[in-house]
Amino acid sequence: MSLWVESADQDLFSITEESGQRAVRTFQTEKLFGALLASAPGSGDIVGQVAALVEQMLKEGQSLGALLPAVLGMLPPGEHVPLAILRVVEGMEAQLVEVDAPPLFLVRRGRPVLLPVVEEEIAGRLVRQCDFALQEGDHLAMVSAEYIRAKGWDRRWGWRDVALSIKRLTDTGGDAEQLLGALVRMYHRLAQGEPAPAVTVLAMHIRPQRSATVWSGPPANPVDDARAVERFWAESGRRIICGDTTAAVAARILGRSLEQEPRPAVGWAEVPPTWRLEGVDLVTEGVVTLRKTRERLNRARRAADLPRANDGATRLARLLLEADVIRFLIGTAVNPAQRDGGVSWRQEVVHNLIADLEARGKIVSVEYLGKKD
Repeated sequence: MSLWVESADQDLFSITEESGQRAVRTFQTEKLFGALLASAPGSGDIVGQVAALVEQMLKEGQSLGALLPAVLGMLPPGEHVPLAILRVVEGMEAQLVEVDAPPLFLVRRGRPVLLPVVEEEIAGRLVRQCDFALQEGDHLAMVSAEYIRAKGWDRRWGWRDVALSIKRLTDTGGDAEQLLGALVRMYHRLAQGEPAPAVTVLAMHIRPQRSATVWSGPPANPVDDARAVERFWAESGRRIICGDTTAAVAARILGRSLEQEPRPAVGWAEVPPTWRLEGVDLVTEGVVTLRKTRERLNRARRAADLPRANDGATRLARLLLEADVIRFLIGTAVNPAQRDGGVSWRQEVVHNLIADLEARGKIVSVEYLGKKD
């Protein structure tokens, strides 16, 4: 089972010249997660430059040990630039580097975990490094130094206080967004209404990776139908078919019945009906439903933002927003009535849909089934 680092972050202030530059940057591929949180008051765009270097080197597959000298070499001498970098492979193998930064918070099965960090002073900076293993259900948080300095109830708010609070916040589970919201509310409560300095919070949750495969359109050559069904069926996770002709091909090859589902109470007038096919999570009509799905996505950032409707477009948008990794299998058969010039409507709407999903941080791939005659 592949694990996934679900993350959510928030600034508690508006970036100005007085408050300094701040960077929290995350990126994720199907196998690798990377995060950088840093702040550098008065140091111009150095944090942005460090963030760009970290992202580039992590994407190239370099370890944090190889990355550290280059990062330290970019920091202005004599300036306090707290930063923390986290690298996670396949949701389990983690590397952490912290430079003059608050320690990473990790809660596992209701208990704060003290990581086996190695501390050393390098060029006048306190550097902590650690390799450790993550497990399903772990909750993590990285905060800027100003979060730790918040004063509540007339005393300093320290690392132990935050760690114990995260433990309480995660005793009943919850995802990264819920942990982030709780930490932000806690800061505001502790700050007692005082103006927020350069405060940033990054919350993470380790959970199983969620995948979805969307098949839309049969191959151009019917001889390839069986191979297309086999390719579709080989994918794990949720299976989705968009297109009544595509669904009919799948039902014929699999020897299973294709039954139209009852019309939903809301949304049936603008979205075509859906069908039921054993082993497939959702079967919809093709181009019209895909276009309506884009409209749903344009009004939602997360699945929870979608309306409580049960039409095909809303259900498809929900499955896509809940997935981390999405694979599109696109048939090359083209309905002559559904093309503009040499481009099919299906390929155009899928291309736009992929752009929408990638903008939300989804890992998306596309494969075309069969060749045009």
